[in-house]
Formats: sequence, C-alpha cells, structure tokens
Amino acid sequence: AEDIDKAKAKRGGNRGGGSRFQAQSAEDIERRSARLEEFDQRRAQRRADAADEDEEEKEKDDTEEKMGEMTLKGGKEKEEDTGDRPLTRKQRELAEKERAAADYQRRHKLGLTEEYKKDMSKLAEVRARREASEARAKMEKDAADAIEDERRNKAVQLGAFDEDSDDEGKKKKSKKKTKEIPKLDKITIKKMKPAQMKEELKLRGLEIQGNSKQLTERLSKYEASR
Repeated sequence: AEDIDKAKAKRGGNRGGGSRFQAQSAEDIERRSARLEEFDQRRAQRRADAADEDEEEKEKDDTEEKMGEMTLKGGKEKEEDTGDRPLTRKQRELAEKERAAADYQRRHKLGLTEEYKKDMSKLAEVRARREASEARAKMEKDAADAIEDERRNKAVQLGAFDEDSDDEGKKKKSKKKTKEIPKLDKITIKKMKPAQMKEELKLRGLEIQGNSKQLTERLSKYEASR
C-alpha cells in the first residue's frame, strides 16, 4: 500500500505548486483533475495573451516605422513639387494686375491710351492760348509803336523835334527849342485840364497816354528836371 501511495504521489506530486495531494476517493481524483485542467487552461491563456501582446507591440513598431518613412518621403516630395504647385487666387490676381500695369505703360508710351490723348489735347490747348497771347501782345505793341510814331511826327511838325540835321545839331536845336518852351510850375500844372497837359506833353515830346494823375506826374517831373 505504501508503494502504491508513493507511485501516485510521484505521478501527480507538486504539479500545482502546493502540498502533496492524496486522493481518498474517485470524487477527489475528479476534482483534482478538473483543477489541473483549469490550471493548464489559464496558463495556456496567459501564454496566448503574452504572444498576442508581443505581436501587437511588433505590429505597432512596424506601423510607426512605416508612418515615419511615409512622412519623410512625403516631405521630400513636397519640397520637390513646390516649384510646380499651382498659384493661389491672391497670387493670380496680383500677377494679373502687374501684367495689366506693364501693358498699360507700354501702350501709353506708344500714344494708344485715352490718358495720353487727353494729355496731348490739353497741351495743344495750352500752346494755342500761349500763341494767341503772344500774338495779341505783339499787336498791342505794334499799335503802341504806331501811336508813338504818329505822336513824334506831330511833335516834329510843331517844332519840338528837328530831324534834318545831324545828332549834334539835333541836340543843340532840341535844347534851343526846349528853352523856347516856357517852364511850368507845379501850381500851373495842377490847374491844367488833361487836354491841356497832353498838348504840353506833345510839345516836349513826352508820352500823352494815361489818366489825369499820370499826366500831371509826368509833366511835373519833366519840368522839375529842366
């Protein structure tokens, strides 16, 4: 009986890590077998779970490595394709404005724009007004010269000038004629009417144009210088 117990203890001894089990009946043997089977199932499950975790960890590492390679490759492709990237709407609008401005400047230099035509029209108007002003000024000057010549001719006819002799003779005769014209004082000049002052100015070969004040000042200044 001791040999049988030893053999049984040797076959199943210490498998569960606990104290030695000694079966007393068939029910004890079945319960022991069930516990051993449950233990084996749990151990197999732990091993399977551990294998699954290792596999998942490996797949995760592989996935991260692939993602890193794809990111690096995508960055390089993006850098390579930057030159061929299509323009944005704002960039297209800016480029279109620059082209339009350059084309306008080219057409303006060629005289094809409305602004150029308006500028040329204004310039022509300014030139026409300037030429008309110059022509009017010349006509007025010619008219003034003609009046002055006529006045001098009348003065010569009245004897204030003598154009038949040379320059020295003219000076002497002019002085002589001037001496013959009576000198007027300020009071007498102020009492004169414009028509009288003009006659006196004609005799002295002076300008007769102007109002009463200008005639008075001109005649008084001449008489003061005699």
